[in-house]
Amino acid sequence: MRITNNFSKIVLVVVICLAINPIKGFSGNIIDTTDYAYWRQLASSSEMYGAMKSSAIKNAKPDGTPRDVFGANALAYILDPTNKSKYIAHIQNKFETRIKTMKIGTGAATSSVPSHELFHGLLALDVIRYDLEPEVLAGYEKILEEKIFKLVLKQWRPHGWAMRMLWYKYAGDTANFLEAKKQYDIDLRIHFLPDGISPSGSGYNMERFNVKERAAKNTTFDIMEYMGFHEYYSDSGMINMHEAIYGYENSPFGRCIFYGDSRGSQIAWSVEDDVIVSPTTVRAARFSNKAYKYAMWTLREGTGLRQATLKGYLASYIVMAGPAAQNNPIEFNIADAEMAPSRIFDNYAALIGNKPSRDALYLSVQTLTGKEEYHTHYEANAIGMAGYGEILLRNAGYDGPNADVSAGGLTTPFEFIHAHAESANTVLIAGENHSGKLADGIVEGFTGEDVEYFRASNSTSIKGEHLRDVLFIQPSNNANGYYVVTDHVTTENKGDSVNVVWHPNTAKTQVIQDKTAYFSKIKREDGDVGPVLFGENTPVLKTFLGTPPHSVQKKEMVNQSRGNHYRAEYLYATYPTRDNKANVLTVLFPGDKNHKVGDMDRIVAGAYSGCKIKQGPVVDVALNSGGITLEQYEQESFMGQDIFYRKLAGKLLSYFVKGTSFKSGEDMENGFKSDAPLALYMNTAKDDKGSSGKIISSGASVTFYNSDVSSVKLNGNKLTNVASGENWVRVRIPKGTYTIELVNNSNTN
Repeated sequence: MRITNNFSKIVLVVVICLAINPIKGFSGNIIDTTDYAYWRQLASSSEMYGAMKSSAIKNAKPDGTPRDVFGANALAYILDPTNKSKYIAHIQNKFETRIKTMKIGTGAATSSVPSHELFHGLLALDVIRYDLEPEVLAGYEKILEEKIFKLVLKQWRPHGWAMRMLWYKYAGDTANFLEAKKQYDIDLRIHFLPDGISPSGSGYNMERFNVKERAAKNTTFDIMEYMGFHEYYSDSGMINMHEAIYGYENSPFGRCIFYGDSRGSQIAWSVEDDVIVSPTTVRAARFSNKAYKYAMWTLREGTGLRQATLKGYLASYIVMAGPAAQNNPIEFNIADAEMAPSRIFDNYAALIGNKPSRDALYLSVQTLTGKEEYHTHYEANAIGMAGYGEILLRNAGYDGPNADVSAGGLTTPFEFIHAHAESANTVLIAGENHSGKLADGIVEGFTGEDVEYFRASNSTSIKGEHLRDVLFIQPSNNANGYYVVTDHVTTENKGDSVNVVWHPNTAKTQVIQDKTAYFSKIKREDGDVGPVLFGENTPVLKTFLGTPPHSVQKKEMVNQSRGNHYRAEYLYATYPTRDNKANVLTVLFPGDKNHKVGDMDRIVAGAYSGCKIKQGPVVDVALNSGGITLEQYEQESFMGQDIFYRKLAGKLLSYFVKGTSFKSGEDMENGFKSDAPLALYMNTAKDDKGSSGKIISSGASVTFYNSDVSSVKLNGNKLTNVASGENWVRVRIPKGTYTIELVNNSNTN
């Protein structure tokens, strides 16, 4: 939340002070001392900044971590100048006792991790440089320079180039600073795709850009913004990344979803009791209001905090206050928290419950395009799932490089965890591992309706093509929510089978009906230390195989979560192909003590298969097929790859089709017929104005059937009828994704 108070008076005070007492030669090359009066005024006029000042003075001690000593004493030096000699001494003490003796090596623990100590040390030295004797200052500078230039450059980026860049700025070496900045910018942007999704995986990227021990990675661009390089907060990829980290690579209860090298579902936000140590989470407002509100949600739901203070470090104060010239300080309030709604990225999609709650349902698919790295796993079109306060489906995760994991007498090799698609909730062909880590992305989808949809594509890392369609049946009509996953696979080789893998986040999976229904209770077995649980809710997940498989194996692996490894069963379903094709439908239905799982029955008839889902008087039908023949089930006819419809006491409420036709009813037909495939969701009982919903078209002539229909609106604009008759109208739908409304004769406005 940006501060709403008028700070123009603060800037005026700064200007007057400088006019009376101009500062000459006392500005550091990174920290501008002309901002000091502005920062001091903030500390006296704002509760948050005043608390940061108090925190800095309280923690300005000679001993402690370098971050604590450098960060607190440097800020206290600025805000409490009367006692600056004490703070200078403390900073010098830490240079003597830690920085001088620090050993920089070639590993993550000896290069990436200690870089944050050098970061805070360099900022502190820049503040006190003019209070030191020249020979003392030169000694500290020599030590810092030596350590900084030993940092690894080609791994754990951008920490090495970040520190070189800041050193050159400190030293006033403009030419080398600008050259280092070029490489820093390259290294920074390897961590996210243009849509903001991280190739490394959700948990790894959260740590890079949030935890207190990674300041060189996650706070250097804030210092660059402070120094006038205004290209980071406004960068679309950086904005998208921060919205993705806080809103979508997180579950609704503020813990990461397992993709890539995620060490577990630990909290990435650096919090000590009710004190936030790193500014990275609360400075999300620098990127966007969405990122800020999502950050407050994940902070609140991940830590349980309802109010907190920000620890008083110099870097944190710079991030939140900014320079006097901008006069744009920000504050945070956890009460501003908002849960992210469903969203479709280019490389990721997340379908989330439409009622804000830490217990909201969540399902995502990751399908990366164009960029990968060491920490990327073989997870093309992989699913992650959470609901009712726990992780329900998980991918393999990570416990460090080349680290096998063991539990319950079983060891799972690092190679399987890190580099085999079977360790993820995805699809294989003929049991073969994916040939790479990349896929084709999310190719279409829509959100904001009672049924939400997306399609993920992979023809890059398998021998054939995998189209993974996901429908989220949002909680509505007094029925609980669930997901329908349809996998449309085309193989290169005749006779190849298709394998669909599901990894529930639990040790044991119960067989309800062999090759049909499986039940997973998200809990720890006796003697187990995992899975990591976040409440006492004990949700369940029913996995219903609507398409009959040839076989289902219950395999085992060790699910990792640092310190909580556990032996776990997973489902490996194998499906035959016909004419090199397989169309597979699976229902994923979560439940808990307050949300009953629906009753399900398999439907198999000729070219299609699926499931009937009953929740009291609400009856859903979910089907899939090759989509090339006209099919019939009960009173509905259809031609499509994916079909879903809902009835209440026999009355049609809504339908979704990925295909060319759907008709329901005998006397009065409701539905459509198209000359080209499209994706269409229609709510037929929303109000008395006709049906409405969403449509994705590649350009098609479509006839709509509905009682008394007279016209069609796309995004609120009426289309010209190509033809019409009693209870039908034909229009041309241009290429694109639109809201759609069928208007009847009695409501033609």
